Amino acid sequence: MAVAAPALVLAGGALGGCGSAPAIAGLKVQTQVVALGGNAASNQVAQGSSTDVQVTITNVGSSSLQGVTLRVAVPNGFTYTNTVSVTENGDSVRSADISPVSRQATLTWGSWTIGVGAPGLPSQVIVTAQFEATGGSGSATLVPQVFATGYSGTLTAAPLALQVTPAPDIALSLRASPSTVTAGSTLTYVATLTNTGSGAGMGTTLSITLPSDFDYQSTISTSGNASTGGAATPVVGSVIPNWVGFDIPGSSTAGPGVLSITFKVRVLPDVGAGVYQASATVVTGTGSSNQNEIQTNYSALAPVAVTGP
Repeated sequence: MAVAAPALVLAGGALGGCGSAPAIAGLKVQTQVVALGGNAASNQVAQGSSTDVQVTITNVGSSSLQGVTLRVAVPNGFTYTNTVSVTENGDSVRSADISPVSRQATLTWGSWTIGVGAPGLPSQVIVTAQFEATGGSGSATLVPQVFATGYSGTLTAAPLALQVTPAPDIALSLRASPSTVTAGSTLTYVATLTNTGSGAGMGTTLSITLPSDFDYQSTISTSGNASTGGAATPVVGSVIPNWVGFDIPGSSTAGPGVLSITFKVRVLPDVGAGVYQASATVVTGTGSSNQNEIQTNYSALAPVAVTGP
């Protein structure tokens, strides 16, 4: 779902302020969530993932504005991580280098002199900042405020709605039994995926890279509360067996989502003595249009000692 860019244009007198100084005149403020390349993106942000918010300040009036400063209060459930970019177009010039630091609660960028521009070449400042969804699922709003020298009023832009969506948090454990074997024998691995996140891991894929000359033989069993409908298991002899299409529920009062896979592996007769370890990759869907998949890589798993033939 694309997010329309909220926009606010204030003319003289449209916003009151204290004292005799006038309200800010002639500025247009647009706010939107953007994806790679600056295209509009979904306002849904999976827990644990990041999103970029772009604020564009454009002078649509007939007078130059000085000391223009942008202020943003970080929405509930989010943490500011960094400024992705700051761009000045037209005859906008940065007069003071003011930027926030990571994890601040109130963010300030500034300051600029924004001229009146020219036909087809507007004078504007574009600030893109990255926020991480570190809180629980729910809705939040981001409301930019703009200040300018000589104006007592604050230009408050239209709120940008953000939605933190549940996301999976899946960890893998892998153990071998027995952990000491002779070349030419078989052993059993048990891979357990545990989802302690708030959302389901949809279409989860587990790929295990077995040690050299360890051949996958068969899947003995699957257990847990994961959905196995439509899931696929590896073919015999796979060096990198893949289990595809498991839906692992999120954590609840009944406990975490669990998928346990028990499979048999043959150690080829010519394997030399030594300790052999596996590696793995887990890829799971979040159900969020902002972050489609989470990939986690593991190494040095389930050491197996081969003693020789």
